[in-house]
Amino acid sequence: MAENEIESEGGSSVKPQNGGGMMKIILIAVAIIVLVVGSITATLYFAGVIGGGDKADDVSTEHGASSSGEDDTKHGKAKKEPIYYAFDPAFVVNFSDGKSIRYLQVTLEIMTFDNRVVEDVERHMPVIRNNLIMMFSSLNFEVLNTVAGKRKLQDEALSEIKSILLDKTGKEGIEEVYFTGFVMQ
Repeated sequence: MAENEIESEGGSSVKPQNGGGMMKIILIAVAIIVLVVGSITATLYFAGVIGGGDKADDVSTEHGASSSGEDDTKHGKAKKEPIYYAFDPAFVVNFSDGKSIRYLQVTLEIMTFDNRVVEDVERHMPVIRNNLIMMFSSLNFEVLNTVAGKRKLQDEALSEIKSILLDKTGKEGIEEVYFTGFVMQ
């Protein structure tokens, strides 16, 4: 008989397997592991958890920041979220248009990036409210009836609040003023 053949009990010869079946199982297991690891890696990459930088870098590049990898966070400046502060209660004033007395109700919010500015606004709220009420009560109805007039008033309110904060605290800190309610009669 040949060396590779083994005689079985019945007298017939059988060729032994040379491990090919086990090799196929190992290859299939390795392929499955590679696919699972690849899938997890791709999911984490596209979710922004690993590699490729974060989404904040992409946003700063879109807005004209250099793409050399140097952004504000590397220079010690963290990207800040805007903080909104609502003046409560709404401002209510009467003013004259020459013919009759008019009524104005303005709901106002400010936007800043610094919590300390909100604290400063709260601390100096009596002065801010007083000056804004004086400004609002001296308005012209015809001017306020236009979008340009409302924008001008928005700019004047921003300047007034900045001026008060600069006088009282030494820094302005307010970025924007928004009218969240505007009623005239």
